[in-house]
Amino acid sequence: MEIETHPFPVFVPPQASHLILGTFPTHRKNWRFEFYYPGRNSFFWRLVGDVYSHKFIHATGKEASQERKLYLLEKHVAFYDTIYRCSRKVQSSSKDSDLEVVDKANIIQILKKHPSIHSIILTSSSGIVSAHQLFFEHLLEKNISFSVSNNKPPIHGNFILEGRLINTHTLYSTSGTNIGRYAEALRQYAEYLPK
Repeated sequence: MEIETHPFPVFVPPQASHLILGTFPTHRKNWRFEFYYPGRNSFFWRLVGDVYSHKFIHATGKEASQERKLYLLEKHVAFYDTIYRCSRKVQSSSKDSDLEVVDKANIIQILKKHPSIHSIILTSSSGIVSAHQLFFEHLLEKNISFSVSNNKPPIHGNFILEGRLINTHTLYSTSGTNIGRYAEALRQYAEYLPK
């Protein structure tokens, strides 16, 4: 099986307050642009536009990537994913459940490097390969204790890193298969994205 390495660099604006973590980007064949949540079936950017009453002008290509980066600079939102390297059990599939994790991303290293981040939004929770599951496994591997409130989104948690409290919020996935929960996802993201 081919091993894929995460295609995007960590995106952290100066004084970022929130870090959004997914699992791993969809297949390149599904990309509309080269930045986070590029998939044709993902409703992530539609949801962000609705949260902030903002209309993105570009839907594809370099202009779309640049427009989203500039917008996130204003909002102080950082992006990365919980998987650094993986393979796909089904080569044509983009489902999280078909990902075989080779290496998790070192999120703790990112948080140490960027002490302004105090809130993490995890964008999936179902199955053993989800942003929620992989992130909390990462904390365990780093011997960092944490608390988690319940097991259904929104799931709230927190942990202490070098004396700083970091809150976590696991929200509904923005995968196209979850479009039936759009209204609830919108309510959740509106509450936990920076104002």
